[in-house]
Amino acid sequence: MNVHAAWAETAAADTTAPVTLRFEPDRAEWDALEARAPFPHLPQNFAYAAGRAALGWRLRRTVFEQGGRPVAYAAVLEKRLAGLRVLTRLNRGPILLEGAPSPDTVTAVYTALHRHWRGPLLIAPALPRDNGNDAALRRAGFVIRQRQGWQSARIDLTRSEDEIWAGFASTFRNRYRQAAKAGARLRIANDAESFDWMVERHLANMRAKRFNGPGPILLRGLRDTAPENVLVFQLIAGDTPVAGMSVVRFGTHAEYHIGWFGEDGRRLNAGNFLMWEIMKEMKRRGVATYDVGGMRPGDGYTRFKETMRPVPFTLIGEWMSF
Repeated sequence: MNVHAAWAETAAADTTAPVTLRFEPDRAEWDALEARAPFPHLPQNFAYAAGRAALGWRLRRTVFEQGGRPVAYAAVLEKRLAGLRVLTRLNRGPILLEGAPSPDTVTAVYTALHRHWRGPLLIAPALPRDNGNDAALRRAGFVIRQRQGWQSARIDLTRSEDEIWAGFASTFRNRYRQAAKAGARLRIANDAESFDWMVERHLANMRAKRFNGPGPILLRGLRDTAPENVLVFQLIAGDTPVAGMSVVRFGTHAEYHIGWFGEDGRRLNAGNFLMWEIMKEMKRRGVATYDVGGMRPGDGYTRFKETMRPVPFTLIGEWMSF
C-alpha cells in the first residue's frame, strides 16, 4: 500500500470517529510511522519487537486508525499456551503520532486496545505521567498496577556540536579531554563479530554486577532483523578494545542500549569519551534525539549521565485491564 498518500492530507483525523485496528503492516510502513513519531521508544521498534518475538511471544504489529488516518502504532506481545492467549504485554506503547494528543484521542486509542485484547492485558504506556493521562486510561478501562514508570532522558542533536558540548557539565568535558589526551581511539562497527563481542561482555557485566538486562536471544534477534541500525562503539587503548557501547537507531532517534567498561576503560574515562563520540556520529547520520538509555535515581551511572544535562522524562507506570 502507498502509506504516504494517506498522510499527505493536511486535514486532521476525525477525533469523533472510533479508533480501528489494522494488523501486520510491513516494515516500510512501520519505519515510516516511526519516522513520523515525535516521541518513539525502542521497545516499539520493528527490529526490537522481532527480538522479543524470538523469546517465544507472538508478535502483533498494530496500526491504530481514526477517520481513515493512522494515529498510533504498537508492537503487542501475546503469550499463548495450547493455542490460547493467556497474557498480553505492551511495553512503552502505543506510540502516538501527535506531539500533544488530545485526551479524547488518548482515550480512544487505549479503548480500542482494551476492547481487542481483553485481559489479562499488562501495559507500560508511552505516556508522560500527569493527571490527564491517568484519567484517560481509566476511561479506557485500565487500572493502575505500579506507579513507578520508565525513567530516562534525551539530548537534542539538532543543535550544533558547539551548543551540545557547551551544555555538558564541566566535569564531563574535562574527562573527555583527559581521555583524548591519553590517546583513546574510537572504533565504530556494525559487523556480527563486533556485536558478538559486545553481547558477551554485556552478559559478563550482568553476572558480575547482578543486574537484569536484555538477554542474548533478544539482542541477536534485534541485530539480525536490522543490522544497519545497530552500531558498536569501542574505545581502543593500544590495540585492545577496553570499553564498548551499543546504540540502536530507530526513526530519527537513537538509544544507548548495552555497554561494558573494563578497568583500563574506566581509567581512561570511557563513558565520557564514548558518549560524546556516539552523539557526534549519530548527529552526522541525521539522528535528531539521543536517549541515554534509562535513569535510576541514586544510581552512580545515572549521576554520570546527568553530567550530560539531558532532558529527563518519566512515563506513567504500569497499568492493566481484564
